[in-house]
Amino acid sequence: MAHLDRHRPALLSQVAVLTFASVFLHDFAGMGTWVTSTSLAAVQTGAMVMRVWSGRFTDRHGNRRPFLKICSALSALAFLVLWLLVTGAAAIPPLLPLLPLMVVVAGIFVSAWHGVAYTELATLAGAGHVGTALSLANSFVFVGFCLVPIAIPWLLVVFAWPGVWLAAAICAALAWPIFLRQV
Repeated sequence: MAHLDRHRPALLSQVAVLTFASVFLHDFAGMGTWVTSTSLAAVQTGAMVMRVWSGRFTDRHGNRRPFLKICSALSALAFLVLWLLVTGAAAIPPLLPLLPLMVVVAGIFVSAWHGVAYTELATLAGAGHVGTALSLANSFVFVGFCLVPIAIPWLLVVFAWPGVWLAAAICAALAWPIFLRQV
């Protein structure tokens, strides 16, 4: 049953945004409360809108698996751009104002496809196992919400903020090959 919820590596990237974006924007980028709060509100609002749009889009087109691959790739790309901006901002301070925008873009991309992924999981599990599959998926979500906030401070100590966002990009990218073939 665990093989049915292999898209969860991307969840780690989403949790990184939800738990540490405010700290990042305040401490690293020097953004104030208004910019930080507005950025997080934009992530949540944009993600909510995109989850509904994604579900409707894939219902109409019957393309959940290709859509999930694209979302994984876009999420990884957004976090790579964030990583590059963070890396470059130390040497080029005018890049700092781009950081809130990129946090919003990455946060929306990595959050937009969860409903579609759960739907695909339920489809793959079949009617006889959907309850178990979704319960297992939800358990993985809460493990992620526990472990990511524990791991990020250690990533910060060893790799600083570029390492956190690079790790988020890697986690988002790990979901992509999962959708290559039908299970």
